[in-house]
Amino acid sequence: MAGRENAGDVIASTTVPASTLTPGGGGIAPAPAYSIEDYKIEIAPAAAADDAPFVDRLARIVNEVYVETEVGIWRDGYQRTSAAEVAELIRAGELAVAYLANGNGNSSSISNKSDTNNDEDNNTLRIQPQPQPVGCVCIKRLPCGGDSDGGGSGKMGEFGMLSLDGMHRGGGLGRAMVRFAEDRCRGWGLTTVELELLFPTAFEHAFKARLSRWYARMGYEEVCLRPFANDFPRLAPLLAGPCEYRIFEKRLV
Repeated sequence: MAGRENAGDVIASTTVPASTLTPGGGGIAPAPAYSIEDYKIEIAPAAAADDAPFVDRLARIVNEVYVETEVGIWRDGYQRTSAAEVAELIRAGELAVAYLANGNGNSSSISNKSDTNNDEDNNTLRIQPQPQPVGCVCIKRLPCGGDSDGGGSGKMGEFGMLSLDGMHRGGGLGRAMVRFAEDRCRGWGLTTVELELLFPTAFEHAFKARLSRWYARMGYEEVCLRPFANDFPRLAPLLAGPCEYRIFEKRLV
């Protein structure tokens, strides 16, 4: 979306499609250890923004995915997001998180429930176990009256920063998270959802090409391409070479 110049803003969506080569490898990705029924996807509760291990794990998953899948696009040292940005998205209700449904977390969540009968204790915040996250996707409503070109109907949403831990790719969880994002936009009464993918212009990026075909199979069509440096001048110096970002849309009704 034009005008975003923060390194943590939603620039591209990346996940590894099922049954494909791994981004940097020469073999078929191993069979997933879990089935889609083993996961749950939900909007992270606002209190989770204060759970440092939870937030740090999500930021680490996103950054590791982008290092792997945008190799050759950014200069060394670039990070897609930060713990501070992840916490901000959680507080805004804009981050959906995937968990193992019966997973035991290494993080915790904040709750105002107490397992004691002490009235004073019941009014204090307590730390409760929380399942460990394995992926996330950011989902937003676009400003009324505008899409990425500034000329939309105000009935559009977007998703991005779609990222999965490496152990949880290839089993359909990525597609389930896209469907979750679409359903959330439908619930807002939106008619169209869009995403943005970043492509280098100096060479063919095999993973990005494969990713665009993955989205096409789910009904997304490329509607626009824009020079990245024009819309994100503060981020442009971090690129390893010239890039453009392509906007894909899908009608929800």
